[in-house]
Amino acid sequence: MSQQKIVVTGATFPEAVTQRLHARGLTVVTVAGNLDEEGVVRELDGAWGYVLGGSERIGKEAWRRLPELKVVCFLGTGYSTFLELPEDRGPVRFTYTPHANAVAVAEFGIGLMLDVVRRISTRAVGVGHGRWNEDSTPSLVGAKLGIVGMGHIGREVARMAKGAFGMDVHYWNRTPRPELSDLGYTAADTVKDLCAQVDVLSVNCDYEPGGNDGIVGAAELAALDGGHLVCTSRAELVDPTALRDALRSGSLKGAAIDGYYREPTPTAEDDPYGLIALVPDKITITPHCAYLSTQAIRKMADMTAANLLAVASGEHPPYEIP
Repeated sequence: MSQQKIVVTGATFPEAVTQRLHARGLTVVTVAGNLDEEGVVRELDGAWGYVLGGSERIGKEAWRRLPELKVVCFLGTGYSTFLELPEDRGPVRFTYTPHANAVAVAEFGIGLMLDVVRRISTRAVGVGHGRWNEDSTPSLVGAKLGIVGMGHIGREVARMAKGAFGMDVHYWNRTPRPELSDLGYTAADTVKDLCAQVDVLSVNCDYEPGGNDGIVGAAELAALDGGHLVCTSRAELVDPTALRDALRSGSLKGAAIDGYYREPTPTAEDDPYGLIALVPDKITITPHCAYLSTQAIRKMADMTAANLLAVASGEHPPYEIP
């Protein structure tokens, strides 16, 4: 196998996996994960492989400018937010690591729920500024949880929430999931109906650009009156203006989102959505890191290596994007 260059953006690739690729004649080069499309194209000049682990977004026309590229691997499941597949994929094999980080994302989501409902971050920051707050908060124990999207992550959130806190799980899913009734979960007909039934809303469905933007909007947040919202899927699923207004008015008691509508996040002064200014008192925003557990990173890297080595050997990659 001749020496081939693989460009990895963003998240650190485990050294053990990098060495395994090196042993097979593949050179791994890590670059920043916050590049624009032109920056990515420059870094991929002459590259045989591309592992998308950052926050960059690549349009379908960019692939024509990379004639030497033979394999792309997205670190995660929801690739459509970050890379646009060409109509004719040509010689490039587009791959991903489906569901490798579901447990890590669900775990992080539960952490965000605890944070916003029990106001952990807000109080900790307050102490740092000389404020001592002993007000009571709601509890997750026995609360009603609504989950938007019962895929791998949504089902993990439900399992953890019910097992740890005895939460009463309600959900909305794009397609019927009648088997979930055996677990004691209750289906809602619409996202708005779901919001009216629960105390905490967890948004976990796949983002489809131009298809389900703002699936949680003003009407849904009004129905969630007095509740809390957590989104570990893409921020675009929640309408930013409606979210800002609900937080400012107090009808929504708190929110947390992993990631933002612009990444990296702008300053509060440059934020067109007015949400950064509400951190930490009304909203917690984390830097698209829910999936970044050590275990999940290793699992994704192993799946990526399997994809890369299969293509390098002229074989069908095990995790090709359908």
